[in-house]
Amino acid sequence: MLPLDPSPSEDDGLDLRAYLGVLRRRWKVVVAVVLAAVSLALALSLRQDSLYRARSELLVRQRDSSSIISNAPAVQATEAARSLNNEVKLFESGAVVTAVKKVYDGPLNPNRVHASISSNASDVISATLTATDPKEAAKLVNLYVTTFIEVRRTERTGELLSVGTELQTKIDKLAAQIATISQPLTDIEAQLSDDPTNQSLLSQRDSLRNQLAAQLEPLQSQSAFYQKQLDDLQLTADIAQSGGAQVLTPAVPPTSPVSPMPIRDAAIALVLGAILGVGLAFLIDTLDERIRSVGDLEAVTRGLPTLALVPEVDRGHDSSFVALRDDPRSAQAEAYRSLRTAVKFAALDQSIKVLQVTSALQGEGKTTVVANLALALAQGGDRVAVVCCDLRRPRVQERFGVGLTPGFTDVLVGDAPLADALRRYDTNVLILPAGSPPPNPSELLSSNKAAAVVRALTEEFDIVLIDCTPVLPVTDALVVSRLVDATLVVVDRRSTSRKAVARSLQLLGQVNAPVLGMVLNGVPEGGGAGYGYGYGYSTDDGRRRVRRVLAAH
Repeated sequence: MLPLDPSPSEDDGLDLRAYLGVLRRRWKVVVAVVLAAVSLALALSLRQDSLYRARSELLVRQRDSSSIISNAPAVQATEAARSLNNEVKLFESGAVVTAVKKVYDGPLNPNRVHASISSNASDVISATLTATDPKEAAKLVNLYVTTFIEVRRTERTGELLSVGTELQTKIDKLAAQIATISQPLTDIEAQLSDDPTNQSLLSQRDSLRNQLAAQLEPLQSQSAFYQKQLDDLQLTADIAQSGGAQVLTPAVPPTSPVSPMPIRDAAIALVLGAILGVGLAFLIDTLDERIRSVGDLEAVTRGLPTLALVPEVDRGHDSSFVALRDDPRSAQAEAYRSLRTAVKFAALDQSIKVLQVTSALQGEGKTTVVANLALALAQGGDRVAVVCCDLRRPRVQERFGVGLTPGFTDVLVGDAPLADALRRYDTNVLILPAGSPPPNPSELLSSNKAAAVVRALTEEFDIVLIDCTPVLPVTDALVVSRLVDATLVVVDRRSTSRKAVARSLQLLGQVNAPVLGMVLNGVPEGGGAGYGYGYGYSTDDGRRRVRRVLAAH
């Protein structure tokens, strides 16, 4: 039966854990960016001069003089917003600014006074000015508003005078036409004034009046209409005198600055810094090629098991520190016991008499693994020989406190017998140091003599541990791989890149090196970020470990 696909909720949980893992690994980046953003915002905010905003409100009556002639409503509702925007443009126009400059003698610039519509539901305009001097700002705003009203009054007065003149001209023309048409009637009226009882004149007047009525009534009606408009125009004189605007709220010197606002700026910087920090953390994590978790390692190794996770300790790379000897109760020592168990379980399926330990690059802890694994195997009852085949930078002798010579190279060239080169560390551990530095390490390690020395050691010891050079810098480890039954590759989480691991395994695969598994160094204490030691006492855990190791072979 095929396993069920993970549910969407499980995938979401894995994604969330992955995101949280990135934040756990890169929390210092997030904190650094947030602190930098907040610090920069506070520094810039505190260095700025305090700015104060003076504000005044005025009510603008939107009555168009053209409505007086057309008898239309004062302001069409659909054009109210447009008319108010026009008032704002007039407020900030060059004519008003020029008029203000003529009467203002202060240090501020009138061009910095701005107008805005307070609300779409009212005809109120707000005039504001931001400056470092609150008193001078309030003074200039009030002067600007007053000047605007005066300019507007002058403009409206001139407009009303122009309209009034136009109306009066029309009335005069109509009066002249009426007088011309009524002239015959006027003449009869003059004669009747001398002879009021003249029946003939009275009859002529009545007849003429009836004849002229059809011509006079439209002219008289139109004249009356224009006269009414002229009367209405005179009623708007108060608007013209006030400029059509009224100050609702005069500007007063503000007491609190509008800028800078350190708390607000810090809060904004905190949010933006957090967003930027998280983004930067994910970017760095994406670009980071290091092996950051067991999942990263096994994705590169494509099925090779990770046999041990060695915790990160301050003394882990000291030249003389060996956890199994110097701190046997530590998590690091327990990790090497776990590695011993994994190696022993793997030996159930195949004979492992010679075990090579190497790494991709220098400084990943392979010599540390060799020293600790040797002691762990010895504590389990095995007789162990530790051979240093890192003839270029030998370090095994430093871990066990023995001399460099005579050693492996001296045996190979015949300068010392193997029995004299072997140094006893304890009952179950003997050390074969590198010996005198040779000019040709690779050729020496590929010789038949080297293979004979290794075979001789396998006859006397239960297991032979070989410390080799890194794979990528030189070929020594690839040469030695033909002499061994299994190879352990050590990876350091803090420095080893995925490309380096992949390339190392590729080179080992080209020479058919029997890679047993991986050892991951530098895991954070307590697990986390995708790591875990797994040093429990559950029988099921042990069985799973056995199955996993054996499945790789």
